[in-house]
Amino acid sequence: MTDGYTVGGDVISWCTKCKLELGHTITAIVDNKPKKVKCNTCNGLHNYRSKPPEPGKTTIKRAGRKRKTPEEIYNEHITRLSGGEPAPARKYKTDDSFTVDELIDHPKFGVGVVTAIVKVNKVETLFKDGPRLLIQNQ
Repeated sequence: MTDGYTVGGDVISWCTKCKLELGHTITAIVDNKPKKVKCNTCNGLHNYRSKPPEPGKTTIKRAGRKRKTPEEIYNEHITRLSGGEPAPARKYKTDDSFTVDELIDHPKFGVGVVTAIVKVNKVETLFKDGPRLLIQNQ
């Protein structure tokens, strides 16, 4: 093609979704060259690529965030609140009132951290095996 590119004009570009060289519509131009294009086949919007990537050449992939397990989140909370030392946890009773970041010792679930006050009578507590909704002020 010539250097007479215009926004809304057509250009052949490598489509990152279709994995083919196809007709695209130019959506943005920088320094008289297409910058962003929209595939006329799949409607994907991506940077302009005049040719396909070279075989064997790997592209850089962004590292995604690894999801933490409930146990990892629990351990972070316990470490943050106790400073690495085992902190005294209050025995869980349904008639007690609890606050956020308080450690609770539940007879069935073990030691947990209050993460939120859901209602006046309910608290969300994080235990090693995941979050639980507990009753308070009863």
